Amino acid sequence: MRKNAPAAPVALKPWLTALLAVVLMLSSFTGLAYAEDTVTGISFDNPPSPARIYIDDDALQLDVLASISGSSSLKNVTTDAAWSTSSSAVVKVTSGLLTAVAKGSATVTATYKGFKVSLPVTVDYLYDSVTIKNDGSAVDSAVDVKLGEKLAYDLAAAKSGSSDRDVTKDAIWTSSSTSIATVEDGEITLLAAGTTTITAKYKGRTDTVKLTVTSPYKSLSLAPNGLMEFTYGDNAQSLTATALTTAGAADDVTEEAAWTTSSASVVTVDKGVVTPVGNGTATITSTYLGVSGSVTVVVRPAYEAMRLTPKEDQNLTLKDEPVALAAVVLNGGEEPITVTDIADWTSSNVFAATVAKGVVTPKGIGTTVIKASYKGVTQQVNVTVYPTVASMSAAKDAIDVFLDDAVTLPKITATTIADETVDVSSLVNWTSSNTDVFDKADGKWKAKKTGTATLTGSIQAKTVTIKVTVHEQPLLLTADQANLSVVLGKEAKLPTMTMTYASGDEEDVTSLVTWKSSSANLIVKAPNVKGIQASSVTLTASYLGKSTTVRVTIEEEITKLLVDNTAPVFSPGRTYTIKVTGVYKSGKTISLASKMNWTMDPEELATVKGSSVKTLKEGTGKLTGSYQGKTLVLSVSVIGKLKKLTPTVKTLTLAPGANQAVKVSGEYEGGRVGDVTKAAAWTTGNSRVATVEDGVIAAVAKGTTYIRGTLEGKTVSIRVTVKP
Repeated sequence: MRKNAPAAPVALKPWLTALLAVVLMLSSFTGLAYAEDTVTGISFDNPPSPARIYIDDDALQLDVLASISGSSSLKNVTTDAAWSTSSSAVVKVTSGLLTAVAKGSATVTATYKGFKVSLPVTVDYLYDSVTIKNDGSAVDSAVDVKLGEKLAYDLAAAKSGSSDRDVTKDAIWTSSSTSIATVEDGEITLLAAGTTTITAKYKGRTDTVKLTVTSPYKSLSLAPNGLMEFTYGDNAQSLTATALTTAGAADDVTEEAAWTTSSASVVTVDKGVVTPVGNGTATITSTYLGVSGSVTVVVRPAYEAMRLTPKEDQNLTLKDEPVALAAVVLNGGEEPITVTDIADWTSSNVFAATVAKGVVTPKGIGTTVIKASYKGVTQQVNVTVYPTVASMSAAKDAIDVFLDDAVTLPKITATTIADETVDVSSLVNWTSSNTDVFDKADGKWKAKKTGTATLTGSIQAKTVTIKVTVHEQPLLLTADQANLSVVLGKEAKLPTMTMTYASGDEEDVTSLVTWKSSSANLIVKAPNVKGIQASSVTLTASYLGKSTTVRVTIEEEITKLLVDNTAPVFSPGRTYTIKVTGVYKSGKTISLASKMNWTMDPEELATVKGSSVKTLKEGTGKLTGSYQGKTLVLSVSVIGKLKKLTPTVKTLTLAPGANQAVKVSGEYEGGRVGDVTKAAAWTTGNSRVATVEDGVIAAVAKGTTYIRGTLEGKTVSIRVTVKP
């Protein structure tokens, strides 16, 4: 046997060899990238000595350099170092940037890789003080000034051993109340009476002056000073403004004062000249150096009203001819004045339509408001311009409406020549084929009497029709069956439906109602339904906004109806339960009384609801129930229970051989009273004294006995004495 030869070396595929080479190369690079520097110490790069910075002056940048083992160069580690200050209230430090906060001393420290370096820092003011001056002299801490004065202050910065420096333009100037005065580069503008503090700040140093501003005037008056009245179109009127000085002198300040109007749409004002521009009221105010005066102005229209004809909104198409509007103005009791040609006509959207002297011309698809104005009165109409119509259709081709109702017609949609769909309901012109039935009055379509009419709508020779049927107001929709049994797999006829109207008339609407089944187990295909699967289903019938429901049971076929009493006797005013048993084809039984459709003849004898019968009065009748086409008839008697018997006499004296008829009346439930003499059972206590038959008592011999009449458990007694 030959021994196994040693295994030959496995040859690496070329792609695997290349991959291993790349991995080895990346491994060597990775080692180089993550090699850490060894830090041997850190120091500041050329730190100032001494280190001094000034408040509100330039910040000082410190850099930190690190010595690296094996390297002759230094590494900048400023942003990597951790920085701290011994007093952040004096010096703030961020990545080596030192910012002065307040006068004092602090030590700034940088830490890196376990090494630490520190630098003492002194914070000081660049100047000893700053002073607000006026004409070279320091101003007082508080100054009284008057409106109208001009103020210009300077700011001088002082430093020991040096001349003062003018820093007015470089300082930051502020006013504590800019409504009283504003300041810019030391120049102060006085605006109103009051107090404000002017502050100048430079290089951390500040100086202030408190200004008390007053007016040189006591008051300002306008003349004329009463109500200023205009009629729209009147010429302008002038006001004069007079200011009274604190010394009592009067100055005409009409030209210098500031004039304002509370409503520029009513009046404008310029140097006291008031011009009416629109209806309404406004307040004119004149203000000068802290004092002001006002007057009220009213502008009234020259006419009471304007009327446009036609006044209705206009709906046009691009093909339509221009529409002419007429404008008249009116005052009560006066003849209207035509102002069509002289009124100011405007279109809010000239792309859609233009207007000139009342003539509205459609120009483009869109809407616009056409407005006419004349001497303070205005009126307007809305205009809609529609595209050219290629065809149109109605949302409904037939509608049912009710007598005397105002009706909204169905939406009309048009297809344009661009094959776009547009609602053109307001553009359609309608005519009625029978205005006695359905006609337009006061802008509304109204149902005038019962009947039918055809409405024809037209746009650009395109037409659409809608059939309108006017009904009486419906009150109640009823079914002749409240319960319907459908044999599984078979068809059954739908109930007969009746609509009762407000007039009291009734109509068979079986063929007009819409049926809806609550379950797919019952298929509705008028005039029949078909049960698919045993279940309980609700059928809903709807017509003219009224609806009613019928309970439907899909079940086996019933072969027999059984009742425990076919001739029940009831008392009046009571409620009784009827028990009816149905026998299925399979032999199973079911209680059916509550599911049957019952009718009572006569109806006034009793009411039936489900399995309950409520008797109303005495009498006899027939109670008929039906289920699955099978009928059950009960002969019903309603008889009140006897409550009391009353004889015509309670004692009687007769001679032997004499006879006397006695009558007994019975009082029943419900209040009925009747003669029950012959219905009663009569007995005598002693037939040797007297006998009785049907209430006739016969005296036999001397003695005393009792004659008794009994009926339905009630008894009357008559004491009879026989004497010769």
